[in-house]
Formats: sequence, structure tokens, C-alpha cells
Amino acid sequence: MSARWAPYATAVVVAIVAPAAVLLIAPLKQLETRLQDIRVAAMQAPMPPSSDLAVIAIDEATLAGFTYRSPIDRAFLADVITTLQAKGVRAIGVDVLIDQPTEPAKDDRLKAVIASAKVPLRFSFTASKTIMTPEQNAYQQSFVPPANRMEARLLTDAFDGTVRRINPGGEEVKAQRRYTPAAPMGFVPTMVKLAGGTPPTTAQDIAWRPRPDSDNAAIPTFSALYLPFLPDELLRGRTVLVGAVLSITDRHLTPLSIIDDGDLGHMPGVLVQAHGIAQFLEGRAAPVVPPAMLFAVSAAFAAAGVGISLLRRGIAVNVTLGAVLLAAWWAGAIIGFGHGLPMLPLLGPSLALAGAMWIMDLLIGRGERQQREFIQRTFSRYVSPAVVEELIRHPESAAVSGRRRDASFLFTDIAGFTTLSELLEPEALSDLLNAYLDGACTIVLRHQGTIDKFIGDAIMAVFNAPVAQADHADRAVRCALDLDAYAEQFRKAAVARGVPMGVTRIGMHRGEAVIGNFGSQSRMDFTALGDTVNTAARTEGVNKYFGTRICCTQSIVDACPERRFRKIGDIQLKGKLTATGLYVPIADTDDAMLIGDYADAYDLLTAEAHEADARFAALLGRFPDDPLARFHHERIVAGKRTTMVVMDDK
Repeated sequence: MSARWAPYATAVVVAIVAPAAVLLIAPLKQLETRLQDIRVAAMQAPMPPSSDLAVIAIDEATLAGFTYRSPIDRAFLADVITTLQAKGVRAIGVDVLIDQPTEPAKDDRLKAVIASAKVPLRFSFTASKTIMTPEQNAYQQSFVPPANRMEARLLTDAFDGTVRRINPGGEEVKAQRRYTPAAPMGFVPTMVKLAGGTPPTTAQDIAWRPRPDSDNAAIPTFSALYLPFLPDELLRGRTVLVGAVLSITDRHLTPLSIIDDGDLGHMPGVLVQAHGIAQFLEGRAAPVVPPAMLFAVSAAFAAAGVGISLLRRGIAVNVTLGAVLLAAWWAGAIIGFGHGLPMLPLLGPSLALAGAMWIMDLLIGRGERQQREFIQRTFSRYVSPAVVEELIRHPESAAVSGRRRDASFLFTDIAGFTTLSELLEPEALSDLLNAYLDGACTIVLRHQGTIDKFIGDAIMAVFNAPVAQADHADRAVRCALDLDAYAEQFRKAAVARGVPMGVTRIGMHRGEAVIGNFGSQSRMDFTALGDTVNTAARTEGVNKYFGTRICCTQSIVDACPERRFRKIGDIQLKGKLTATGLYVPIADTDDAMLIGDYADAYDLLTAEAHEADARFAALLGRFPDDPLARFHHERIVAGKRTTMVVMDDK
């Protein structure tokens, strides 16, 4: 497989394998289930109490009035059913197993109430051999008529014993989880059908109903002891369940145990059944992750993992970006669930992201490391570390062949350095030049310029190559101003030590040139070729005629509309047929009055007005050190009242 298709293949393979692993590998599936439990238990938005259901609880206060705790007094059950019928309930479900005889008169009374029930009435029933002895099974078969039976057994997950699914009833078929119609339907589907809803026929997940607040239950629950005193309108029209709500009897572990170790986490069976019934009466589905969503989100994260790897920023950056992405996804999925988002997968996308990044590192890591080493060896000597990093991210910019491109060029040169080199000892000259160039190069690299070459004390720098820089002209100007400030400070310090170092002259020009790596198999340099480079070099040289230290062309000025310049004049360089405007960039430290007065005087000179004579004379009188005021004043004195300057030599 070619390197071109490796990222696509990686994304596809991981997008299939990661979610499949979560669905098929038991520990991963169980972990994803527990992550869903956390959101169900802790993040669901409150809901008002159910208006369709109520539970009549046989609690400790109720049992305290009986002479024995178990079996539950049959006469009391008969009274509860009779009272509920009188209050106008819609249907009654009794979550009490009638599996052994008690007092004959009380048993007969309950049988009679069952036979004469005026509202739909169902009793819990189970044939499970783990719960019922043959004798118990035979007794419940004889006591509860088939029409009044419903399967009471709760389904628990084998890996942690937690109730998460509704028992559809009958003989559960593991492959399809459907019930056999000949056997009783489950508790939940039976009561849903009696209440007028559509009963489930599969073992669906329970949509646990959140509590409205800390003081009220999700399903209204009343002690059976106080049933006779409850207002009829409180229960009229509701489906009512009757069952034990005791401290140690018929308790079942639920997903809510993550945040509650009491009645929610270890819930009475009758309340578990109530939660299952409520979701169908209210049209709510359990918040689960559909397989299609798991695969889709995992595919997106596999693509993200490939994309992060293709950034080519190294393992540390990849891991950091991946961790940030996963942290944001996990936080959004968990917190968002409480604000209306569906149940989103967590483990599958995490595996997909990590897997894609790991495979991509194996596939392309070695090649990228080799490419990185080549670029670092080639460019680290003359471009800034930031530019090297950009080249590593976009290696196509480091093409060996030359390319024509727009760029800004900067040249520097120290005035009189040849004479200075004859005055100093070789060691002193070397130390001086190395110190000067070290500081100057630091400034160029700070502005992300490329140091093309050194020519003795001169520096040639390029902006917008090899890495594209939309603001390359402005970078060149800022670099020139910083270089000028540095060079003047360095020169003054040298003069103070008795070293007669000259000023540094800087020239800038912008235009097209052929830029790239040129040379032989044994030696190669990154450089620029063309007339634009020659013009930039001449721009540096003409500073000595104007007395300036920085000079740039019109092309630089046009590319820096937000920056201010002082115009020197329209200069026709030697060998050029047309004139070009030359300028000096204005530094923040320049005198504002000088700048304004010079601009006014220059406008008069442009119009070749006689008033320019006096203006420049006055300007030079106030600012005797200003080179441009002196240059134009001397030309006016010589009879050249014009801004056009024709250079006689380079």
C-alpha cells in the first residue's frame, strides 16, 4: 500500500475495529455500560413525579401491625385491593408471591377478592427453580389463576449483578430475548398493556426516571398503612402497584448505585418494575448508544486521529491534542447528557482516536523523522527555529529546485569596514565581527527572516521564503528598524572603546526572484537570484549619498500601508531606465515635528516651488543632524530644485 493511501486505510480500519471491539469484547462492553450508568445516575435532569403510577408500599410501619412478617397477611392484601378498587384506580399489580398457605380464612378471602375483582388485577408469578421449590410452585399455580399471573423475575447482568433490562416474560430466548406467548408476560409488559400502553416484547433497557428533587420520589409512594386515609382523587385513574419496600427484602442493584447506596442504588423490586412501566406509559426510551451512532462517532474520531498525526508535530503534541479532544468530548458527553444531549459513546471514540494515532505513528513516523532531520540539517543554519518547524510541517516548501516567488530582500553593510579591518589585529577583528553578526542574526531570525549569506561584514536576508509570510514586507521593515537600533548601539560602544566602527547601512526591496536550493551534489545553498536581488543590494549602497542608514523602495512602501515613511526622492539608479521612489521608514523615536515639517517642505520641492528653498534652510537650521534636510538643502543650493535624483554610479 502506498504512503498516499495509508491515512485513509488507517481511518477505515480503526473506524470498524474500535466500535466492534466495544460491542464484542466483554470487558470493553462492560466498561462502556458503566460509563453510561454514571450519566444515568448523576446527570439526568429532574422530572416531576409520575402522574400515571403510584406504589402502595408494604413497609416496616405496615408489618409492625401484623402478628407475623411473612407471608404477608392475606386479609390485609384483600383489604388493600378492595380499597384501591373503591378509589377508582385503573389497574392493580401486586408484587407479592403467593407461594404458601397461611390462615385458611384469610387465604379464602383473598381468593374471593381475586375472583370478583372489578378492575384489572395481576399478581407476581414465577416458575424459576432458583426461587421456588416444587411445593411452592404447585401452591401458587393453584392459588393465582392463569389470567391473573405476570412474570416477576428481574433480569440482572451477569458481570455485576445489576438490573438494567426489562423482563419481557415467559421463557426468555437468549438469542432474541423474546417471550413465549404460552407463558405469562413479564410484570412490566403486563401492567403497560392493562394501562392502555403498547407492551414491550423484548428485553429493553430500563429508562430510569429521575427524581424531581431530594424530597420527592420519581414514583409517588405511599405506606399501605395509610391507604384508607388517602384522598380518592390522589389515586383515581392511576395504575397502582403493591409491593414490599423493606430494608433487606427484595432489594436489587441498579445503575443508580453509583451515587446512592440506599433505596435508589439497592431498589425494592416493585419500584424497579414501576420505573420500567413508567417509561412506556410516558413514551420514553432508555438512553442507550445505538450501534450506528457508535460506528459513526468512532469513524469521526479515527479520522481526527489521522488528522492530528498528519500535523506532523511530534508525539508530545499529538498526545496533548488527542487528550484535549477526548477530554472535551467526555466532558461534553457527560455534562451535555444532563442538558438534553443523547447518550453519546465514550470508549469507542477514545479507542478509535488512540488507535489511529498509534498506527499512523508506526506507518509514517520513521519517514517523517528522516525528513525532519534533513530539513533541520539544511535550514537550521540560516532560518529561525520557528521557520524550521514550519518547514517540517510543510516540507514541500523546502523543495530543492528553484521557484519564482514574491519576496522582500534586506541587505546590510558596515561603512568603512575594509579600512577598519586594516587597523585591527586579526583576533580583535574576528571578535568584533562575530559579536556584531551574532546580534544582527538574532534580530533577523527573531523576525523569521532567512539569512541567505554573509559577504564579509554584509548580511543578505530574505522574507517570504522558504516559508510563506503574508506580511513579509512589514517584517523586513520592522527587522531593519531593530537592526538599525542595535547597530548604532553596538557602534557607539565600539567607538567608546577606541574602535572607529562605521554606521550600518540597510537597504530593502520587494519583488519577484527565483528562490531555492542551488549547487552541486556535494554542496548546496539556499539563495535567491534575479534583478530584484540586485536592486535591493543597490538600495543599501545609496544610503551613503543621502547620509541615511536605512533606505527602501516604493515596492516596500506599497506593501506596508499602515506604516509611515519619509520619502527621499525619485531615484534613478545607475543602469536603470526608470526612477523608483526611495524612502526612510519612520521609527517610534523620531521627532514628530521634524517628520511633519519635512513632509511640508518636500511637498513644496516636489512642486519645484521657490518656497522650498527657505523651508529646507530653516529645517536644517533647527535639525542640523537630519541627513535628508541636509541632502535636499545642498541640492537646492547647487541649483537642483527637484526630487528627481539620477545616480552616476552604484
